[in-house]
Amino acid sequence: MPDRFRIDGRVAGWHVVDGVDPRVATFPAAARFNEIPVWIFRANAGFFGVAYSCPHAHQTMDTGQIVENGTMIRCSYHHYTFNLSDGQGVNCPGYTLAVYDVKEDAGRLSIRRRGP
Repeated sequence: MPDRFRIDGRVAGWHVVDGVDPRVATFPAAARFNEIPVWIFRANAGFFGVAYSCPHAHQTMDTGQIVENGTMIRCSYHHYTFNLSDGQGVNCPGYTLAVYDVKEDAGRLSIRRRGP
């Protein structure tokens, strides 16, 4: 993944996302959180992030489908579905997808890991 998607700073538990301008970016957009690649999505309720790949077959999540009124994401490869609130698998017991809070402030995005 190109260096321009690296996260560059930390503010009160949030990491500023470098290289993704929410006003012009195409979503999902690739970024990094603590050197871990993630996808940032734009939804009706705002932004959120997920792990770069599905924990099951490690297929990229950029083609994931947002379902259940924006509360879940479904991997397009095997249709495994994960809650966006905590990443827990819905139809795939034992699998958890890393999920991230993403907020916009003054034209910049910041990201932090959800959950414990």
